Amino acid sequence: MDHRVVTQTLDLERRFIEPVVKAVLHTILFHRYFGNVSPRDTCILSSIQYTSVDNTDVQSEVDERVDELMQSLAQTGDSKSQISLYFTETKPRRAWFSKSEEEICWEEWIIHINCKVSKSQPEVGQLQASAEDQAKRAIFRVIQEMDKHKDHIPLIASKQSNPFPYHISVAPTSGLWSSMIKRAIPARAPK
Repeated sequence: MDHRVVTQTLDLERRFIEPVVKAVLHTILFHRYFGNVSPRDTCILSSIQYTSVDNTDVQSEVDERVDELMQSLAQTGDSKSQISLYFTETKPRRAWFSKSEEEICWEEWIIHINCKVSKSQPEVGQLQASAEDQAKRAIFRVIQEMDKHKDHIPLIASKQSNPFPYHISVAPTSGLWSSMIKRAIPARAPK
């Protein structure tokens, strides 16, 4: 079976990262969550609507991972990070004297984030327009990819509400060691 990988890059001002990344992740999940799905429409920025799965577990998972993404980005300067969403299929795995299950990835979405911090108010208007344009293009690309590529999706062999587990992970791409150390060492109050 093919493992399909789709990558996107978003260059966004810090305040627009959270809504745009949530919109992209929810759009992907809405199209790949193979269960009984209730749609939920959401509007971000000033005019962009997307549909998500109306499920509290899905909503909270996306919220937690996007919060983790935001924490991985530098507060004051430009920085980079990455968030990945991948779908797996659970298959039985047989060994000599035991049986277990293994998860095999069949689709992965990697979103590279280039975070910019604006210095002036006029710049924010331009960055918002850019964020809206990037959000529209990213959501449209998700829909195009979903329509074009379906051959790699495994057959549904489970009676679970969502037969294909998904996982979301965050990996900072710049200053990996320094960001890990900063998170590990508690900030001290200045004397």
